[in-house]
Amino acid sequence: MDIKRLKIILFILFLMFIATGFFALKYKSDIDAKRFYKQGESFYSKGNYSDAYYNFKQINRMSELYTLSLLKQYLCAYKLDDKKTAHSKILELVKTTNDNNIRPYAMYNEAILAMELKLNTPDRSLKKFRKITEKYPDNDFGYASSYKAGALSTDKYFKKDKYIQYLEYAPIGKFSTLALEDLNNSKDILLNSDKEIVADSYYLNSKYEDALKYYLDTDFSKNWFKISKCYRALNRKEEERATITNGLNLEKSEVEETDIDSALNRLITLTGENKIQFLQNLYLKSSSNYIYPTVIYNLAEATNSIRTIKLYEEIVKNYPSSSWASNSLWEIFWYNYSQGRFETCIKLAKIHQSKYPKSADAPRIAYWGARAMLKEKRNQEAREFLYRIKKDYPLSYYAFLSAKRLKISQAKKIIVKKPISKFDFNSLNKFVFNDDKSLLFLADNNDFETIDELKINNEYIKSWIMYKKENYPNAINTAKNEYLKKIAEDNEFKPSYSDKELKLIYPILYNEEINQYAQEFKQSPYLFLSLVREESHFNKNAKSSAGAIGLVQLMPATANFIEGGALDGEIIKQDNIRIGLKYYKYLTDMFNDNDYLAILSYNAGPGNIKKWLNDPFIKSDEIDEFVENIPYLETKNYIKKILSSYWIYFNVYK
Repeated sequence: MDIKRLKIILFILFLMFIATGFFALKYKSDIDAKRFYKQGESFYSKGNYSDAYYNFKQINRMSELYTLSLLKQYLCAYKLDDKKTAHSKILELVKTTNDNNIRPYAMYNEAILAMELKLNTPDRSLKKFRKITEKYPDNDFGYASSYKAGALSTDKYFKKDKYIQYLEYAPIGKFSTLALEDLNNSKDILLNSDKEIVADSYYLNSKYEDALKYYLDTDFSKNWFKISKCYRALNRKEEERATITNGLNLEKSEVEETDIDSALNRLITLTGENKIQFLQNLYLKSSSNYIYPTVIYNLAEATNSIRTIKLYEEIVKNYPSSSWASNSLWEIFWYNYSQGRFETCIKLAKIHQSKYPKSADAPRIAYWGARAMLKEKRNQEAREFLYRIKKDYPLSYYAFLSAKRLKISQAKKIIVKKPISKFDFNSLNKFVFNDDKSLLFLADNNDFETIDELKINNEYIKSWIMYKKENYPNAINTAKNEYLKKIAEDNEFKPSYSDKELKLIYPILYNEEINQYAQEFKQSPYLFLSLVREESHFNKNAKSSAGAIGLVQLMPATANFIEGGALDGEIIKQDNIRIGLKYYKYLTDMFNDNDYLAILSYNAGPGNIKKWLNDPFIKSDEIDEFVENIPYLETKNYIKKILSSYWIYFNVYK
């Protein structure tokens, strides 16, 4: 072997030795880092910040946990009121991390601490906050920096713009009242759009007089409804009445139809007039006004005659883009269905499907369109419609009905009684944190408080944090609103039972208690889980204005009746699921194991259900049709929510 080849081999062996040593050192470093981090977190959770700081400080730069260790050292020092050390750690964090979830937090808090310690001139601080605002415009710390930059600036135009930017994003944020006070004192001339932002912030901060001052200086045709709400909050009824009247008399306005609807009904309350007569007068005189479709719809809803259908037809024909058009077409459809005009119904269902496929009425009219096809022996066409409902509207009550009608295996029996599956909430961590290593490490170690500190602008992360804090109603609604927003905005997106978001919107909670007592009373655990979700969103401390208590919203009188004794509210709350299931068992016994009627009774009371079953205008041999005929909108929607939740739970966790 020649000398040259030997040197090459020796050099390669040397590199392998170095690499092996490096990876061995890194492996040991990672093991040590996890041990020190775990010890530090244990001390931190107990409030022993000195020992926590010591452990976090042992983690070296080679470790993947170094960034988090700096963050924790900063938090420990800050808790110990050692602001100089806290600043040195947060400054090092700014210099060493490019993590977009941690860096804005670090930059903002470094700038704040530097101001407190007088390490920067006001001009230097201003530059830092401007940089954060520009670099992270859609982040909480970016918006907070907008306020800080405005407060430090001597340029009144820059100050105003930064305050407006902050108030638009955070109208009831930490600095909102300070920004409002500065703007009010500055006497600067504001654009109309700026005045609306300021007025909205004042209104949301319950400062109605100040809100009025700004709203009244904007375009009345755009903001009359908001002005009327201020007067209502101040109990100035005459001015509220005059504002609504003037607003409704305009030919054009940007006010939403739902707000027009609210204003119409509020004005009827204020005037004390007969609703039908009031609407009739508006109908005769306001045909050229922007409120006309809302007037027609309200008149149709209030009238109970053949003329009602003519009013709905007028909306569908003349105002097809109105927010009332979809439901008006449904009302026309249902009238024809009740008259047995099934061919007409099929045509109407197809029209609705083409014009309003994303409306709330779409799955309902599609399902009953399929039922009309079955009446006309158009079985194959009906099956295609039912399959499309299952595919396009899987989260709806009508997906459940379609599956049942198609005799799909899970729906052959209306409600199954299998136990609720166990679910590990942390299995969602990868989805929620999108494989971000730092956040995943915090999440897997249940360190939701540190994640919360970072104020990450992601609704699913916010929902996850709320779950960890056991704020279940807000957790559910936060995830739900983001998911519905995605459905509304993305025409290509189709909801699926495999969507991880659904496990945040339909969580499995209290499953052990529900499984235990559902088995005892021979009821469906998944159905009762759905009932708990819809009744209280899993808030065990829930109490309604009527006095219903706990997870399943039991009235004390109902709980005492079913238990055969006098129970105080605390006992009812603690034993809520058991008593609720016992009461539900009582209802199913009353109605021969008919879960539909038991669910309806849980909401409206068994007396109403018996009355409706004997009412010739409501009763039907078809339970699905009976539900559609129920006169109480709350009860009709209640059973639909329960059964759609049941079907989602069953499919998401099957």
